[in-house]
Amino acid sequence: MDSSEFIQKYLLHEPQQMQQAGVQLHLLSAMVHGIETAGALLDDKPFKAKGQGRKRFELALKKLFPKIYIETDLKANLYNQLRSHMAHCMLPAKTILLTSTQYQHLSHNDGQWNVSIEVLFADYQKAMEKLLELLRDGKLKNKRIDFDTLFD
Repeated sequence: MDSSEFIQKYLLHEPQQMQQAGVQLHLLSAMVHGIETAGALLDDKPFKAKGQGRKRFELALKKLFPKIYIETDLKANLYNQLRSHMAHCMLPAKTILLTSTQYQHLSHNDGQWNVSIEVLFADYQKAMEKLLELLRDGKLKNKRIDFDTLFD
């Protein structure tokens, strides 16, 4: 499987299905892991290189997302507070408040950072499309991903 196929199927299509089904917590998990995976597709290291999580997460935020994400990451440590917490206990840290209020997305109130699932999802989709565009335009190497799926 190459990068384009992987992005289409696992970083775009499956999160879209979760969003359409109203699955919120697993969607958040898929997106924060997808951000890190996008960073793995952007860097020049092998796809499964060890110890690259934070670097890859931040690389994807910097290259694919609106500027406010990397600015917020520098202040709030989104990698640790969101991605790592979701990976290890399936909940964001207490400093992250999940909200449906779009205008508060990535704002800071009373010691917590507001994260709107809806806004994050829209920005995530745009980021994955941008990644696909970089591949199509030849600006990014299409990595081979050793993953032969059993799923249809």
